[in-house]
This record gives sequence, C-alpha cells and structure tokens, in this order.
Amino acid sequence: MSSTNIDYQIVHYQGDTFVLQFNYLNDDNTAIDLTGCTGNMHIKRSPESSKLVCELINKYPAGVFGGISGSCGDFSYGLGKTGTTGGISFNYDGITGAVYISIDANTVSNIPSGRHFYDLEVVFPSNEVKTILNGTFELAREVTR
Repeated sequence: MSSTNIDYQIVHYQGDTFVLQFNYLNDDNTAIDLTGCTGNMHIKRSPESSKLVCELINKYPAGVFGGISGSCGDFSYGLGKTGTTGGISFNYDGITGAVYISIDANTVSNIPSGRHFYDLEVVFPSNEVKTILNGTFELAREVTR
C-alpha cells in the first residue's frame, strides 16, 4: 500500500469476524511511522448518509461500534453500541506502518447485508488528515446463525 489513497473493495460474510491487515508504505516501499496517529473508519449505506452501520476508532480492542439489533443497523455518529472486540491498531505488533482493523462477529451480524461504503481516515501528529483507504464494503447475507 502506498502513501496515496487506495480504493479497496471488501467482500465479507455477515456474522463472521472481520480482519484486515496491511502495511502503509511510502512510494519507495518504506514503512510510514504511524506513532501518535489517530484514526477513524466509518461504514455507511451510502456516502451521503448521515447514519452509520459501523464505526471503528484506533482503540483496539475496544474501538468498534455498531447498531443495536433490530434497529436495521443504522445509528448516528457517537451513538453506536460497543462491540465485543475490534477497532483499529496502528504500528500493530510493534511493526512500523502495520495497520490492523477488526470487527467482532456480533457487530458484523448487526450490519445489514448489501453494499455499503467506507473510508479510513488518519490524523497524523502534525494534524495532517489523510484518507488512506476507501471503497465498498459488501456484506453477503448470513445463512447459518
């Protein structure tokens, strides 16, 4: 992954634990140090929607928020229910540039199936804000519960 914004399409199964790991690199393939960075990933039904179906922050393992079961998965920013385990971790496992994103199975179960949209925004200690990853987050309907 280079320091430019990457369009990455995600296809996942409703009810399964979600994990995405990647290395954030400069154009010369050297790791970008994410020490002191904060991050936020929103998943929405459409880019224009004011409601979220999932929110992740860089407080792994307590940084994932989802909708309450029976609410169609939609919630307003800051009003999501804390999931079991998940979130974003920068420089994961002490590896410079390593990004780890996780959503627990229970939270994924409450995200409606279908095509959603997401982006991952990073705020560097210099206050530079950069969207490093974006795309669609497609969730196939869960058959076995």
